[in-house]
Amino acid sequence: SAPAPRLDKFVIDLTTFQVTQKERVPVIPVDMPAFNGDAKALRYSYFLGASRPEGWFPFRSVVKLDLETFESWNWDAGDGSVVSEPMFVPRQQQQALRSEDDGFVVSIVHNAEMKTCRLVIWDSLTFDQGPIAEVPLGDLTPWCVHGSFVPNYNPFQED
Repeated sequence: SAPAPRLDKFVIDLTTFQVTQKERVPVIPVDMPAFNGDAKALRYSYFLGASRPEGWFPFRSVVKLDLETFESWNWDAGDGSVVSEPMFVPRQQQQALRSEDDGFVVSIVHNAEMKTCRLVIWDSLTFDQGPIAEVPLGDLTPWCVHGSFVPNYNPFQED
């Protein structure tokens, strides 16, 4: 596969307006952001990442992005895998939250070569260390791009 395109990262000194090139960083085409809450400024978001430099399908990675520093962490499911939209699940309210990004990130990974699916779970605060759990879901099921988390939803509870 072709290498990911790269982007120059620059720093601008706002007192002297001097621009210096810091490093070259990889560019990962992303889509479908997930984060803790709607319509409020947040520092972190999670995205689907594309495996091709031109972007879009197939999505095979989950990317955490710091929206203040633009630092990113990319977890790649590997060749032959497709990842569903990541969902952010906040840690339970009775526990003391350590940050707005305190919770879990979940996604379903479809492995076309093994014809299986698994639920992959990360602790959002240690996302860069990889998943904390993977739950086998059995045979390959139809891939779904979108997902959602609805607190307190129980499909077996009658209204």
